[in-house]
Amino acid sequence: MLRRPVDVVIVGGGASGVLGAARILDATHAGAARVTIVEPSARLGAGVAYGTDDPDHLLNVRAGGMTCDPSRPADFADWLGARGLGDPVTFAPRRLYRTYLQEHLATAADRAPDGALEVVHDTVWGVGRGPAGVDVALGSGRRIRADRVVVAIGNSRPTAPEALEALAGCPAWVPDPWAPGALEGITDGEVVLIGTGLTTVDIAITLGRQGDAAMTALSRTGLLPRRHVVDQPMRPVPDVVDLGRDGRDVAGLAERLRVRAATEDWRDLIDAVRPYANALWRRFDDTQREVFLSDLAREWDVHRHRMSPPTAERFDHLLATGRLSTHAGRVRRAEPVGDRVDMELELDGEVRSVAATAVINCTGPGRAWVPPANPLVADLFARGLARPDPHGLGLVTSEAGELVDAAGRVVPELLVIGPPRRGTLFETTAVPELRSQALHIADAIVVGGPGGAGDR
Repeated sequence: MLRRPVDVVIVGGGASGVLGAARILDATHAGAARVTIVEPSARLGAGVAYGTDDPDHLLNVRAGGMTCDPSRPADFADWLGARGLGDPVTFAPRRLYRTYLQEHLATAADRAPDGALEVVHDTVWGVGRGPAGVDVALGSGRRIRADRVVVAIGNSRPTAPEALEALAGCPAWVPDPWAPGALEGITDGEVVLIGTGLTTVDIAITLGRQGDAAMTALSRTGLLPRRHVVDQPMRPVPDVVDLGRDGRDVAGLAERLRVRAATEDWRDLIDAVRPYANALWRRFDDTQREVFLSDLAREWDVHRHRMSPPTAERFDHLLATGRLSTHAGRVRRAEPVGDRVDMELELDGEVRSVAATAVINCTGPGRAWVPPANPLVADLFARGLARPDPHGLGLVTSEAGELVDAAGRVVPELLVIGPPRRGTLFETTAVPELRSQALHIADAIVVGGPGGAGDR
């Protein structure tokens, strides 16, 4: 007897959701499946990472490392080349990668049986488990029955730092720089950027192009993302990691890397550690994880997530011309006064008063599991179907990506891909990790089928 198709609902249509859907559709040659992507935005692939339309917001990885298709390593570079837009070493605009994601999904859907993909522009408000599968409730009131649900909610919009919560509703406060129109009209005066990471880099470049505002960026450490070199030579991968030793002493690994960086290219060293990052994270006990998160995570991030050479050149120009200054510091006071914000900032140990025409939250992605949570995550918590990991990085999942409920039991019908898995897989935001997770989830769903783990 023919097995009925597996009905899969993917919650979120950003990069995680698109990659997950494409791999499930690819797997329909081995088993029947129907995929429904539920995404509130009108555009697929347009999450926090690739939703920007600014042509100066570039990928921070060369095109040769950004394929969606694990069986075709040069796919994205070939896609660019066919359109005269670049080659394997190009740092392409992120808006182009969004288009590539959309076309990649369309190609996978064209190869699958008719009706294998449906896209619903709505919000998932909750899920319920029952004998017939999973009942998925949408904001519109529609309900969808599924055998499996893939939580692909990606990176959340930034959350407001506690020191700036009083600015809610103030016209000078920009809580989410990625919201449509968020930066319109910011052309002069003094602008304060909260954060010194890649979000700040992008926002400063946009503001520097559209006006002559003086920009001040601050964060706890003041550390800035490091830079890719224009031409990074191919060298043997250095022998860096000893899992047995380094899994017990992350501070020792960090110090060893610092010493070696005095005589070796630090990029080679970081790139050699990255394949072991998740294995190390799994070996760390709670103490080692706390040491990494409190003392080393920011240092890792600025070396791991780098500026492309064109981006670094634009950013350096803003610094060199005095349009932008960056500092280690904090907000001591912030009060809305009319259409401005009266601020007292501590910058590199000195106190400075600023009447800011705009204060922009550039702290980077928020966490969907921290209140006010994503509505689906809030519902999962309320039902006891999910719990945050002890370090607040994401949702607790099994090694296979299944949710783990409040009682510590695996929930096989509910799978997770991407950033919400960070508590289990520390490196889980970049395309290589996403496409690997998508492939494994697709295999589990199609092979398991409606008669697999999803039926009790």
